[in-house]
Amino acid sequence: MMNMHQIKLRQATIIFNVIAIIVLFSSFTIYNLFEKTKQDIEKIAIDAQIKYIDNITNNIADSIIDRTNILHGRQVTLYETLKNNEKLRKNIEISLELFVTDRYKYVYVVDKEKDNKNEFRFLLDGSKDKEDKSEFAEPYNPIDIDFWNGVYQTKKESHFKHDGDENLWITYLKPITIDGKIAAIIAIDFSLQASQIILSTLNELTISLKIVIIFSVIIFFVIAGFSYVDSKREKLKTALYNELKSTNMILHDKTKELEDKSEKILQFNKTLTQKVEDEVAKNREKDQQILQQSRLAQMGEMIGMIAHQWRQPLSAISSTSSAIKLKAILGKLEQTTAIELSTKISEYSQHLSTTIDDFREFFKPNKEKRKTSFDELIQSVLSIIELPIQNKNIRIYQDLECHDEFYSYANELKQVILNLIKNAEDILLEKQIQYPYIKIKSYQEADSIVLEVSDNGGGIPDAILDKIFDPYFSTKKEKDGTGLGLYMSKTIIETHCEGVLMVSNGFEGLIFKIYLKKDTSMDSHIRLHP
Repeated sequence: MMNMHQIKLRQATIIFNVIAIIVLFSSFTIYNLFEKTKQDIEKIAIDAQIKYIDNITNNIADSIIDRTNILHGRQVTLYETLKNNEKLRKNIEISLELFVTDRYKYVYVVDKEKDNKNEFRFLLDGSKDKEDKSEFAEPYNPIDIDFWNGVYQTKKESHFKHDGDENLWITYLKPITIDGKIAAIIAIDFSLQASQIILSTLNELTISLKIVIIFSVIIFFVIAGFSYVDSKREKLKTALYNELKSTNMILHDKTKELEDKSEKILQFNKTLTQKVEDEVAKNREKDQQILQQSRLAQMGEMIGMIAHQWRQPLSAISSTSSAIKLKAILGKLEQTTAIELSTKISEYSQHLSTTIDDFREFFKPNKEKRKTSFDELIQSVLSIIELPIQNKNIRIYQDLECHDEFYSYANELKQVILNLIKNAEDILLEKQIQYPYIKIKSYQEADSIVLEVSDNGGGIPDAILDKIFDPYFSTKKEKDGTGLGLYMSKTIIETHCEGVLMVSNGFEGLIFKIYLKKDTSMDSHIRLHP
């Protein structure tokens, strides 16, 4: 029969084995949940890209129909209209070229000569490379022709991936429908490389989870090994004890000594087991912190702030395209105006692409300063957001007295200025100020150069004024802000640019002030971030 000590040891062994199994099972469960979440995020990213491309092709289709003046009920096809008007065809192709960027590789329009054949021909080609540009009515044999024919059959948009392409290109097909019939197909080849930034971060987290699982497996086998050793030791101890009982009294002292040593070994095993449990708990807590911080810092902040920064150029693109469409409808769209507005749309689109690079540069340890000025920074920011702000009847006043150049991180300062102006715009619209304005002012004060952004939005209560720079704190009623804009702005100014960002309630509204030291503006323009 087993004594009380053996029963307790057996129970401890069972508990340790259960803990090991739970740790191992939990690790695999967390990994499976994470993999499913990663797949969901990838699908959301691709769906967002497809939705955005669908809006672009809708605008292109409407523009082509409006500019070619194909009326309902007429028998003239889109092919005949473009064939008989070469000037119109060239103008539309110029418009299509504006959509071609590093992100959108090809934009072109094709149709079928006959519905019962797999023969396509080019109507419009937006390629910027003249040598690569297709001629009007040039035959076209598309890859994955079933998708193209499917668009003609279903009269619905479609898209497919190019297998084996390192750039992850996707072709999106959009039918141009007139009187219930497909006149042509708009095709856009676009890249998913921007989405790969998110997926790359998730893959890094996957590696971390795999490391956790490997560690859990090691712990499992370590505990199983200890249990096996304990079991063998107890059997040996029982056999030795029974043998010693049959010996004479001379061996009694040695038997007692052996029991004492066995007790010490048991105590040592208990201590070792407790240390293993403590280390497992610490590692589990550390893993949870890493997972939470990575998801919040790398995904939440980056995605949230990129979305916040994209809002202005997207609004500007929408406003500019609406202006083009309105002038075209009224018949007042001159070529000079069309080119000018289209160029702005191209600039706004380019800004959307470079914004991600700016945020990626923000998290790199090595940064390089360059010579800049408040005049340059403000002009660059206003070139993007001034038009949509003015369209909301908000005036922007400039009082720039400081024209000195200095060395700093220009892209990060632009992000701060953009955040301050956007916050001013949001409060003016939220409070429905009758004559809203935003004032931008620069001047020198003692040994500092100062940039000031203020508004007449009435300010905020003094009780929460000192919390405005806290992460995740937002005063917006709609709660559509991430609460990270001002927090990141203060981090950029005070940690990266070695300046000061302050806020106060003025006579009519909030006043933000950026202080940069004059004596550090011209020193070494290369610094390593901690």
